[in-house]
Amino acid sequence: MSFEDVALSRLRGQREEADRALSLVRETEEVARGFAERLFAGLEYTAELGRKAGFDITAESERGIFTMHAEAAPGSEAEVAFALVRGAAAETDEDLMHEELSRYSLDPSGYSGRILGWSEQIGEEACQTFAVYRDGLWKTKGIFVARARGRTDDPDEVLNGFCLRITGRLIDLAALTGGVGRRWAEDSYTLLDHRQRSKRPPTALRLPRHVERAQR
Repeated sequence: MSFEDVALSRLRGQREEADRALSLVRETEEVARGFAERLFAGLEYTAELGRKAGFDITAESERGIFTMHAEAAPGSEAEVAFALVRGAAAETDEDLMHEELSRYSLDPSGYSGRILGWSEQIGEEACQTFAVYRDGLWKTKGIFVARARGRTDDPDEVLNGFCLRITGRLIDLAALTGGVGRRWAEDSYTLLDHRQRSKRPPTALRLPRHVERAQR
């Protein structure tokens, strides 16, 4: 065989492998996208239930970001924003890893898609993470739900029950209930800060111990 024949044979094999890998990534992204749509619909539904119960809760989606805002009283509020992250990759976090996969296997057949949640009350970094796998398994950990798992095809009542947990924790953050509280912090707070109201009072959010342990 000539060099060209050998090279073409090798490159065609790589083309097939590349097509396989890209197809697996697209399939994973599609499963994650479908779950995100169901998750956001469930959160919108439980937000409506929260309004019926007397809480001021809004839920809206804009540019791929789903945002929930809860207000228990003027000045007592909290917000969380969720978004599907583009792409798929191997999961190495043991709390999020598929039970049938290994952290040492980086084959695209085991990749997961991710949905992240952020809340200003917690900080700048994501405070809730979902890993969604091509076979429909999803796992999550974070502030709103310490640890949970399920299937993307679970019945609506199952997923809505999970969304109710997230909505309830958002209300906890707004109203300082459910073990959530605030403590005085040792941050600098000068008379000028107070006069100009240029800085929030030196307090910090306190979370239940089991949530704090789950985040470590």
